[in-house]
Amino acid sequence: MPLYRYSSSSRHRVIARRAVPRQAIYSWLWLAPLAGLAVFLGPSHTLLPAEPGPLTIRRGGVYSGTFRSPDSAVPCITIATTEPVTLQNCVLEGAGNLIQADQGWAQLTVLNCRGYGLRPSQDQVPRGKFLVAGSAKSVRIEHNYMEQTTGISIHRWNGDGSAAQTLTVRYNQAKNIDARYRNGGGTFADFIGLDKVSNLQGVDISWNQVINEPNNSLVGDIIAFYNSGGSASSPMRVHDNYVQGAYPYPATGSEFTGTGMIVDGDQTNTQGFIEAYNNHFVATCNSAMNIAGGHDIYYHHNRIVMAGLMPDGVTKLPSAYTGIAIFNYYKQAKFVRLRADHNTIGYVHWGRNNPYPNRQDEGDYGIQIITNTQHLPNPITPQTEQDEHGRWLAKVRQQHLTIGPAPATLASQGKP
Repeated sequence: MPLYRYSSSSRHRVIARRAVPRQAIYSWLWLAPLAGLAVFLGPSHTLLPAEPGPLTIRRGGVYSGTFRSPDSAVPCITIATTEPVTLQNCVLEGAGNLIQADQGWAQLTVLNCRGYGLRPSQDQVPRGKFLVAGSAKSVRIEHNYMEQTTGISIHRWNGDGSAAQTLTVRYNQAKNIDARYRNGGGTFADFIGLDKVSNLQGVDISWNQVINEPNNSLVGDIIAFYNSGGSASSPMRVHDNYVQGAYPYPATGSEFTGTGMIVDGDQTNTQGFIEAYNNHFVATCNSAMNIAGGHDIYYHHNRIVMAGLMPDGVTKLPSAYTGIAIFNYYKQAKFVRLRADHNTIGYVHWGRNNPYPNRQDEGDYGIQIITNTQHLPNPITPQTEQDEHGRWLAKVRQQHLTIGPAPATLASQGKP
């Protein structure tokens, strides 16, 4: 069975659907109380009562409130300024993108927000992204919750990589990244996808929890770098994340091209200087961690667990393939300085025997750079997968961290 692969270029180049959004009409007197709604809403949220419509922000400031757009072509919030904007304690519900900042040079902070994807209003269109940023100057996304969205998309970059002009994605919760169409079928989506974000220093993607349920989600590569990378002195760092669930739809389908994480791209210099460590990848079909293109990439001390079964513990997942795969998909000359070292793996692939029966912990593509792997003993079961989540949560407690929205406070309100 081959390791299925699709062309990332056709997928990651897709940026937000451009539309002129309706501007919300509001006053501070009614918007400030709405900000408090974020305090009471949690992952069990299903649908809010009718709320004010979308918002276009034309001036910098701190914004809180509830914004809703049932139209796939209209974002809940559009950033139309280069001044610093903070979205804090917002509740967002939309069929399209929840936050859109694709006009260039955005300086955006998103804190303690909750975003929920609604059923698309059009055929052949997936649910919108939690956030789209194009040619931004700085983006910080921390302590948010997103459900039934198509994740975060970062396309190109205008910042200089200093501490004030880089990308930070930390302490977020995501449930069911979902790129299905309302009329059947679907496309691909990531929790975080970078496209043509090159030579950017200071990038930190850490302590995020992503959980996708079988038959209630459809992802591609959960963490994806396409023609993107850091620098020799400051590699992009992906660490201490918990990623669970990457399935075809239906989950028992035999073909799937997604992964838990991939470095990919058809350029020779831009995708490189990426380090991924201390992450937990659980129940990811096809592969947990891939390198399909690039240079100076280091995967180490990650944990990969795949039981090859649906949660019922009986039904097999035929699209499970391997724990780590490294292959020169684009036949690049600069496919060098790649390392996968001291990773712990227990990955079930029915019928294989690497290193134990019904296992394929490592994919063999003739590139022998996977070293010092700790192979978990058989059997690998759904309970093994559940234990891995407990292991990660123990790390969170030890670090005294809060994952997802922190207790909300009423923020001062800017004006659009």
